[in-house]
Amino acid sequence: MAGVSLTFAVVLALYTVVILAIGIAGFRKTKTEDEFLTAGRSIGPWVGGAVLAATQISAGTFVGTVGRHYGTGVSWVWIWPGLWLGWLVSAIFVAPKLREFGAATVPDYLAARYRSQLARLLSALVIIFAYTILLIAQYQAAGEIFQVLFGVPPIYAMIMLMASTLIYTMLGGVRSSSYIDFLQTLLMIAGLLMAIPILVNAVGGLHVAGKYLGSMDPRLTGWWYNGREILGFSLAFGLTMAASPYEMARYNSMRDPATVRYAIGVNFLFQAIIGSSVLVLGLLMRVAFPRLASWDQASSVMALNLLSPIAGSLFLIAMLSAIMSTCNSILLVTAAGVSHDIYGKILRPGASDSVKLLLNRLGIVVLGAFPVWFALKKLSDVQSIVVLQTEFVASFFFVPMVMGLNSKFGTRAGCLAAMVGGFTACLLWSLYGRPRMPDINPAQAGIVASAALYFTVSRWTR
Repeated sequence: MAGVSLTFAVVLALYTVVILAIGIAGFRKTKTEDEFLTAGRSIGPWVGGAVLAATQISAGTFVGTVGRHYGTGVSWVWIWPGLWLGWLVSAIFVAPKLREFGAATVPDYLAARYRSQLARLLSALVIIFAYTILLIAQYQAAGEIFQVLFGVPPIYAMIMLMASTLIYTMLGGVRSSSYIDFLQTLLMIAGLLMAIPILVNAVGGLHVAGKYLGSMDPRLTGWWYNGREILGFSLAFGLTMAASPYEMARYNSMRDPATVRYAIGVNFLFQAIIGSSVLVLGLLMRVAFPRLASWDQASSVMALNLLSPIAGSLFLIAMLSAIMSTCNSILLVTAAGVSHDIYGKILRPGASDSVKLLLNRLGIVVLGAFPVWFALKKLSDVQSIVVLQTEFVASFFFVPMVMGLNSKFGTRAGCLAAMVGGFTACLLWSLYGRPRMPDINPAQAGIVASAALYFTVSRWTR
């Protein structure tokens, strides 16, 4: 423990210095709100692809998904095809068209497409609500890591994560965060690929591990979840990625629509490596430590007990990179919802650029601190919190975004009905429908309601 802790502290200090240096460099080039939110539309395909991967690969992957594979075995891997299908929908029907449109934020696009400031307000509020939920999961994961590693209360890890992410996010906005995300993606892949052979050797090989898992519980190597449950989870993740505001915000920082398509392809490559790696790690950790107190501790326990100090420290830095990259994207999109969409477009349309830029940075501080209290309550495991957030986002944004970008059909009233109805149906199904019919995911209920309202109301309104 002492060896890993000391090495990790040294590596973490060096890592912090590097990301702060990138943040300061971004600050010097960021003079306007548009540059803060879009990096001057200068990001290329490889950095852009790494950004998309880093934004989506979060605590839900390094802590939550590893934990799910630890607890439920192989079948959770089937969320990835659904997720990649969502990326494919985005590459064909959403991302290039949204980049060509040139809106700074998703509420910007919705307000222009449906000629509705109410659509802007509602979408900004839902972004703030839904991504605050996701931020809770990131803080909770950081608390789990540091509690296992150092034996300290989770609040210290949350404060450290919040402070470091807030600083570089405030300084350089999307520009600095894009290059930091590129670095973080490389660190994630390096940490995973270094850990796998060590863990395989520790459990006696893949064949021995497979036999042991089958004897422990046949569902670990078969089907823990049934087909309808997996379909529900996959759709929730996939449809969210197809219309996710914090991913869409990154499209607007890229050079042109062709760059966006190329970046999504690069993102597929990074995700395939990471997704297959976390599956192997989760299963092998169940063999090595069959009775952990919490599924979410699997990654931290592995780094502490099985990896060398250097390998363990690199893996822990990779985990923190995944968490920080997602926190960064969440803070950028939620702060933009407050400063750009609500204040700058609704409350004070004539506000100066300097005021909006300042409000962006202040919003990052406030919105970054707010979820800490909820994370300390630890209301659920990390992956469940991430799933909840994806269900709300998919139910609210998918139909009006995809239909709006690909069809002239759809009115202001149809858009508003789809957003409110989809969100409400998802919420009600989470509270009342799921206990009675668990095979139907709240996102499925929300998207069906959203689509029905969009087409019906648009048919009878101008």
